[in-house]
Amino acid sequence: MSTPTIGLALGGGSARGLAHIPMLEVFDEMGLKPSVIAGCSIGALVGAAYAGGMSALEIRERAEMLLTNRLGAMRYVFGERRTGLFELLAMKGFGSLHLQGETLAGLVLPDTLPKNIEDLAIPFKVVATDFDAMEERVIESGPLIKAVAASIAIPGVILGPTYDGHAYVDGGVTNPVPFDHVRQGIDIVVAVDVTGRPRATNGISPTNMDLAIGSLLIMFHQVANLRRAVSPPDIYIRPAIHAFSGGDFFRAKEMFDSAQVAKDQLKFELEKRINAMA
Repeated sequence: MSTPTIGLALGGGSARGLAHIPMLEVFDEMGLKPSVIAGCSIGALVGAAYAGGMSALEIRERAEMLLTNRLGAMRYVFGERRTGLFELLAMKGFGSLHLQGETLAGLVLPDTLPKNIEDLAIPFKVVATDFDAMEERVIESGPLIKAVAASIAIPGVILGPTYDGHAYVDGGVTNPVPFDHVRQGIDIVVAVDVTGRPRATNGISPTNMDLAIGSLLIMFHQVANLRRAVSPPDIYIRPAIHAFSGGDFFRAKEMFDSAQVAKDQLKFELEKRINAMA
């Protein structure tokens, strides 16, 4: 029998999405390539690099290079890349300071990637949320950086681009683990959930920010669980990243280590399903 087709969905979770990288290493180590990838939020960012032809090891090395420490990241952004402060920041009125989504995505993704989604090595779907229409949008063509910027537009933190005059926010708002978009004509559907959980209060009154972010995470879990109840993927992986917050980008190596058990689980599940189909 020929190698089965695999659809891969990479969910949102801010810094916790670094755990997607060890999952991608499973595919490279097994000599497999997904037939289609759908990504939401940081899953769109990591998925774009992989769909664009980077190996999982190259993505890991780039993440470690960019996220060694805060000083190194600042040197890269403002020194090596010569990014102006106001290229990175957006001010939409008093009290409304955001990171520019397209600038941020352009800094993280290497310049060697194809410019348009339809030119990537692996078919790729970027999931974002149309704020004005209050609905999910799946972007499959056009500028890659713009689409990823729409998907990573965390409300109140990152400013996304507009499409057809509509504002866009994080894809996790409508579809935090977009496995329903990698089903058609596929033998095995794999979903990686890196949403994480709200920070434990341990009897201490949570801050307003903790409540806001934690409430979003609860909502993401509920949306993902409802979608799984309707039509579950074949393999659903949740790396053990609950000890990390959404802002722990400079703990990349620790996160890779924490994802090892999930990496082994994914490899086992894929081997089992592929052998069963032989």
